[in-house]
Amino acid sequence: MTPYKIFKLVFILLIFGIQNLCAQDITGFVIDEEHKPLEFVSVALLQPKDSLLVKYTSTDLEGKYEISGVKSGTYLFQVYLMTYEAQQRVLVVENKHLKLDTIKLNREVNTLNEVVISAVIPIKIKQDTVSFNTKAFKVRQDDNVGELIKKLPGIEIEANGTVIAQGEEVTKILVDGKEFFTNDPTIALQNLSADAIESVEIIDENSDDSRVSGVKDGEQSKVINLVLKPGKKFGYFGKAGAGYGTNDRYATNLDLNSFTSKTQVAVFGKLNNINNTGASVFNRDGTKSSSANGFLTTGTAGANFNYELKPDYNFNVDYYYGYTDNKQGSRSNRTEFSNQGSFDSKLTNVSKEVSNNHNVNFSLRDRSKKGAYLLLRGRFKSDDRIGDGANKTTYFNDDGSEDTSSDRLVNSEDEKNDGDLRFSYRRKLSEKGRNIRGSSGITFNNSNNQNYQQSLNEYNLSTPEDYRKSNEIITRDNKNNTFKYNWSVRYTEPIINNHYLNITSDVKNEVRTLDLVQTKIVNDEEKPGFDHIQDYKREQYENTLGYLFSKNKMQVSLSVIHDIKKQYLDIDGFSILTKNYTNILPKATLSYEVKKGKRVRFYYAKSIITPNVGQLSPIINDFNPLRVSFGNPSLTPSEAHHINARFFSHSFKSANSFFIYLKYNKTNNAIVSKRYFGENRVRYSTFENYGANSNLSGNINFSRKISKLNIRYAVRMNGKMYDRTTIISEEYNVIKSKTTGGGLSFSNINKNIVDVTVGGKIKYTNSTYSLQDTENNYVEQNYYTKFDYDISNSINFNSQFNYSLYSDSNFDSQAVPIWNAAVEYVFMKGKRANLKLQVIDILNKNIGVFIRSTPDYYEETFRKNLGTYAMLSFNYNLKPPSGKNSKRHNKA
Repeated sequence: MTPYKIFKLVFILLIFGIQNLCAQDITGFVIDEEHKPLEFVSVALLQPKDSLLVKYTSTDLEGKYEISGVKSGTYLFQVYLMTYEAQQRVLVVENKHLKLDTIKLNREVNTLNEVVISAVIPIKIKQDTVSFNTKAFKVRQDDNVGELIKKLPGIEIEANGTVIAQGEEVTKILVDGKEFFTNDPTIALQNLSADAIESVEIIDENSDDSRVSGVKDGEQSKVINLVLKPGKKFGYFGKAGAGYGTNDRYATNLDLNSFTSKTQVAVFGKLNNINNTGASVFNRDGTKSSSANGFLTTGTAGANFNYELKPDYNFNVDYYYGYTDNKQGSRSNRTEFSNQGSFDSKLTNVSKEVSNNHNVNFSLRDRSKKGAYLLLRGRFKSDDRIGDGANKTTYFNDDGSEDTSSDRLVNSEDEKNDGDLRFSYRRKLSEKGRNIRGSSGITFNNSNNQNYQQSLNEYNLSTPEDYRKSNEIITRDNKNNTFKYNWSVRYTEPIINNHYLNITSDVKNEVRTLDLVQTKIVNDEEKPGFDHIQDYKREQYENTLGYLFSKNKMQVSLSVIHDIKKQYLDIDGFSILTKNYTNILPKATLSYEVKKGKRVRFYYAKSIITPNVGQLSPIINDFNPLRVSFGNPSLTPSEAHHINARFFSHSFKSANSFFIYLKYNKTNNAIVSKRYFGENRVRYSTFENYGANSNLSGNINFSRKISKLNIRYAVRMNGKMYDRTTIISEEYNVIKSKTTGGGLSFSNINKNIVDVTVGGKIKYTNSTYSLQDTENNYVEQNYYTKFDYDISNSINFNSQFNYSLYSDSNFDSQAVPIWNAAVEYVFMKGKRANLKLQVIDILNKNIGVFIRSTPDYYEETFRKNLGTYAMLSFNYNLKPPSGKNSKRHNKA
């Protein structure tokens, strides 16, 4: 996108707000019955005809409020603070500044006579909770919860479905305070209808220890609670839909929910071939997939049941099934490093993987007894996968001629079963903070992986006299069985007021067994294979003496851990290693709440990182004949130091937010990769202890509204730098990498009819490599616009344009413009039905571009994607909304 086009988009935003330049301000004060100023009082202007929100603010420490950019007209003026009687009246604003008389709020005495609140304030604070009212954000009839929370300030959803709120990862999503599909927040995000949600609460949840003992320990986690609309809390509601489009694209969906005062029952299902999963998609190695590239057909179905036996005593069980058929096609260009310089290679790949998985989770939580908390959790997953692929890798000489090539056909069949069972009990022994905690757990993981590969490898392609080839067939079967168990006991004793000592003992043990069989045939001649049984055991024993100071807004925690780790590795009955390590590990945290909405936290810890079994095992993996790897039993643990600091501030008067996060890690005696190249580009890799690695990262987020222009802008800056070393043919390659970036976006505040967003992001990465005496510079730019317009009460038009530009000093620049558009029509009684026509990737330019720089190489990859398609879809609400419709459909 050219600077001229960006200027035009910003100019459009200014046009929406320019009419407010001559608008008026409203100021005043709010006090209580004792004439003391009241802070955090919500002050709002509403439209008289439909009670839609126009402007809002909250009072400061002195009880003062100011609403800026108010156009002349008649409004409902509303003042509200929890536990006080609300006040509301008609207010006429003319072309002059309006200073209102001081408002006195009285304590609630009779809720039957209280003033009816016409609109909930968009953002409210309740102790450690920030609550967003969904009426303040445009919600379309077919939006899911994920689309809703993307519009909330300070919340982002990453490509793999992880939710980040105020810079921290959200650990769980609740519905009316109850668990919903325990281990997969993606299900709530993609299957619950946004129209059913009254408010979204972002909660800084104190630790379970803190809630039981009543003593804050400074440990918090981010939780999202979706509060249902009153009409959705009883009876059933849901949605069903289907769509069909060009290129035989299709999508179907169903969600049905039935809630009562004690039960929650939810079922969902999706089947489509438009890369919409409906639940988390996991890679073969168990990590979450972060890419929607390729051609993905998915079918998911699940059910969730929650029963409240009595208040704060809940049982939850959920099941979901997932099916994926994932077809991928890609090509890559890579520059790989050696001690004598670098060499280039090209890779083409096509693959298909079909997976079927079953997931069951349950939990029993008992908080019904004061000062006690019992928790029992269980999880089971079965995952079967069949994969086929074909790829070709070609290596080039310095003059660009082909040197080595490898054509591979691969097939894999994987069966995996894993699960765990965890129990914990906490009890408060005295009002002064004496408490005890006990916990235990077991985990199992059993897998059977069958792998087949046929490869044609050609060497010395540019020198016919030295040319040779080999045709290899390799089978490799792995049977892995892992069992882990742990238990922990902690006792806390108050010393004097606000000072506490705690003693903790932890045991964490694991046992892994690998049965590995490999056969190899080279040029029709059977070669010696191997059959190994590998037994690995790891034991960890920790005894911790801790100190906690906790008073009002400050918590200081100091602890010293006596850590013992033991590792044992046997192969075919022979001992390969037996090692014991003993260390003293300090840890310290400081948490301080400056005021409501403003917090700071510091953290330091030392840890010992033992090499894993893959880094230790000397068993050779030559399944890819050009990539041979093996472990190093001589490795010793690394010593790591972790430091992070964060500061968060949100002004409830101006709705301005500021967040900064810094993290520094340093690892001594680091475990680094060690590589060398043999004949014909065969790479051998292992590990070795060497030197220190370090990394420093941070980000700053800032959001502010300009009321006079009806615009909110958000600024985000981030950076990361790291130093690490790899060993290439006994020479040390020091890699230094620096990444800086940022983003700026503008959006209009009043979104009742038009919702416009325009913004851009940029990321710059510079990497240097000492052995190559070279550097890699990579710039990624992204510019985007979103336009949403209610043409009438029933018709909506929306469009999104995204322009990405990738520039790399070693590769050609790539531009990817993506333009989507849709028109929607809502009809039938209660706006039950939605008809939507959408066109995806109008310009047919959607290619997956992925550029990365690692200690061993830099690479660009292009992946095939769906391309242009149009789809007509129909969605039907199985039960019409109760009470007031959502803001979007409240205009009839």
